[in-house]
Amino acid sequence: MKTTDRQVNARKSSSWLLGAVSVLCLLTFKAPLGYAQGAEKVGMGGRDSSSLVDMGIADGKRGNWDGAITNLKKAAELEPKQVNILINLSVAYAEKKDFDSAIVYADKAIQADSKKAAAYVAKGYAYLGKGDEASGVAAFGRGISAEPRNPDAYLALGNLHTEKGRLDSAIASYQQAIKADEKSVFAYSNIAYIYESKKNYPKAKEYLEKAAKISPQDAVVWYDLGEIYGKEGDEAKSIQYYEKSYSIDPRYYKACMSLAMAYEKKRNLEKSAEFYVKSLSLTEDPKVKEAILRQITRTSD
Repeated sequence: MKTTDRQVNARKSSSWLLGAVSVLCLLTFKAPLGYAQGAEKVGMGGRDSSSLVDMGIADGKRGNWDGAITNLKKAAELEPKQVNILINLSVAYAEKKDFDSAIVYADKAIQADSKKAAAYVAKGYAYLGKGDEASGVAAFGRGISAEPRNPDAYLALGNLHTEKGRLDSAIASYQQAIKADEKSVFAYSNIAYIYESKKNYPKAKEYLEKAAKISPQDAVVWYDLGEIYGKEGDEAKSIQYYEKSYSIDPRYYKACMSLAMAYEKKRNLEKSAEFYVKSLSLTEDPKVKEAILRQITRTSD
């Protein structure tokens, strides 16, 4: 399975889910829309609950899960029934591989709002982290029952089937996600990933094009289309979609590097060097930087 950019699925993430290559695909670490805007500001040592959530989000994005847990637990003390804080605490504990604590906070979220599919999905992923697939699948099923028009639990099942190589079952789950929400970009993208893995590039393009119509400012979708056209040998189309992806998000490293390599292949060494140089500022990995510098030197010779 290829590395993904984000994913509550084999390839991406739903409004809640982060991409992961392992079975454990976690909830997106961000405050729910409207929460920070609409929540009552309850003070704690000069800080309110929404600012604590914001700090927890920032810690999570940096991979500082201890800091995220500390800030979210403080927020939960102020608003113990705020379901999204509890869900994100479950996620943070799962990231630390403390799956028992992740289940505890998922259960608290379910007690706070038994109709929230994301709480059951968080619990299901924690069970998967413990190696208990049956309990994980059961939790996803309860999420579907609780909120049948929410695609997240269907996406979670699709991810699990994909990870286990049950690709036909994965497609069926992603199709169910589309029935629940016809604008689920992640379902279309994940189906495309499966068809790509089967080398059925026309079907992969079909689903990615549907995703692009739903979310035209999604840089990853356009990048993925560039990848498919590249595999088909259509270099011009491939570059066109890499360019589109890069124009949407100039910080998107994969699009920038792909453009550098595509132009090098076409012997447009000036453009190639331009994108290699830009790529240098988009990675902190010293080994990657060293490799890019070698490429720049080579294209300059």
